[in-house]
Amino acid sequence: MKKRFLIPTLVIGVLLTGSLALAGPGKCGNSCNGGCDGKRPGVMSYEQHEERMGQRLETMGTILDLTEEQKNQFETLFNKQWQEKQPLREQMQASRDELYEAQTTANFNEADFRAKAARHAELKTEMMVARAKMKQEIRALLTPEQQEKADKLGGMMGGCNKGRHGGQKHNF
Repeated sequence: MKKRFLIPTLVIGVLLTGSLALAGPGKCGNSCNGGCDGKRPGVMSYEQHEERMGQRLETMGTILDLTEEQKNQFETLFNKQWQEKQPLREQMQASRDELYEAQTTANFNEADFRAKAARHAELKTEMMVARAKMKQEIRALLTPEQQEKADKLGGMMGGCNKGRHGGQKHNF
């Protein structure tokens, strides 16, 4: 009887402890004062991209059993995508800054704010389109078995893999 309750209790305890460790703010947190290097939050350096890409490739390689050729193809794809999206990321950050300034100014101008919000929405749409294209390029590099496994895992991850702006889940 004790074993029946002990094992699930231990498993739940380990999962909770692990999730709390992973739920922390990370190396620098996400404060409005900028990251560790003094840059604004949301503006990723190339070094941060390299680190994240390495982690993502390692995880994908293990879970999906990627070949070395696939890993190299993914690395090339991730680097190309990062380079292509960098101007859009910078525009998004500038747009966020403009929106913040427009809403905190002493003389709020609704028409100006609406125009800036509409521009920001256009940029978000472009980012979403780029992300969708990237997912299709990733899927094209996977075998049918790997695609099936990625689909299953993506559904299991549900809301646990949300970006900092809330909500997109990242299937492989």
